[in-house]
Amino acid sequence: PNTGEIYALVSYPSFDNNAYTPFPSMGREAGQALIAQYRTDERNPEVNRPTMGLYPLGSTMKTVSAAAAADSGVYALNQSYVCTGIWNRDITRYDWNNGHGRVTLASSLTQSCNPFYYETGYQLDLVDPYLLPNYMKRVGFGGPSGMTDLPEQTGFVPDPDWWRTTYGEQWRFSEAVNMAIGQGILQVTPLQTARWYSAIANGGTLPTPFLVAKHGLIGDELTTVPHPPGTPTEIRPEVLATIQEGICAVTTASYGTAEFVFRNSPLQSIGVCGKTGTAQTGGEGTMSHAWFASYAPRENPQVVVVAMVENSGEGSGVAAPIAAQVLEAYFGMTR
Repeated sequence: PNTGEIYALVSYPSFDNNAYTPFPSMGREAGQALIAQYRTDERNPEVNRPTMGLYPLGSTMKTVSAAAAADSGVYALNQSYVCTGIWNRDITRYDWNNGHGRVTLASSLTQSCNPFYYETGYQLDLVDPYLLPNYMKRVGFGGPSGMTDLPEQTGFVPDPDWWRTTYGEQWRFSEAVNMAIGQGILQVTPLQTARWYSAIANGGTLPTPFLVAKHGLIGDELTTVPHPPGTPTEIRPEVLATIQEGICAVTTASYGTAEFVFRNSPLQSIGVCGKTGTAQTGGEGTMSHAWFASYAPRENPQVVVVAMVENSGEGSGVAAPIAAQVLEAYFGMTR
């Protein structure tokens, strides 16, 4: 979160990279057969998902919506809202449970209250339809991360201009409502998500990711690779502190969406801050993408872990346990 150094990029399903060499160890014919198999596999093993996979962000997006609302002044830091479980300014929309009662900006993140963020998207759009899309771009979505070591997708953040050009129609507030909970036609990469959660962790700077720290010939002294500095988001410190409060309670508060995952983990001794996300992908019978974006320790964060599992279910049940295992391994902890 502080340097942009990437410790691991993991993409599954994988493939045998020996098949792609000029003289494959298994023989050229067998190598070509494997490549043909990979390229017709509907799971797309050749796609490096952390940098090239494009997905809706689901509720992991709510940190961006909270930042946009509070930093712009549309919401106060102690903004409260009574979450009844239903929101119906356009169509009738429901929460993932029967409502959370009165929530604040921080506790709305901890409990992942959908109606709070339906209303947030609506209020942001009412003030300025460009507010939420522009804040998304400001925190690193819809553009390159600056990494030069691997190809990456820039993602996509819709705005009123694109909507008008593409569809010949005026932007509707419903699009901002969808975006506020990470749904609609929004597309992001896991790497972009890791950058934004790094900024939350480090106080507001988007690090420039890199894979190579030093290089040189065997036996020679290694040369440090110069890396560009991070990009300040210029989001007010008190706004980031409120977001930190909300997502750090996700793993500790009784009402946190991932508390049950971390309840018996030794990670509780250092604190894990994170946000669950369950992103609908459309199509009847199609399971949601599961997200969990996190950092640890709570004080002086050292590492950011983003887990995203395609078409697998809920973020709390699928992605959060993976992130917990990665964090436990990183800090040398066992249950």
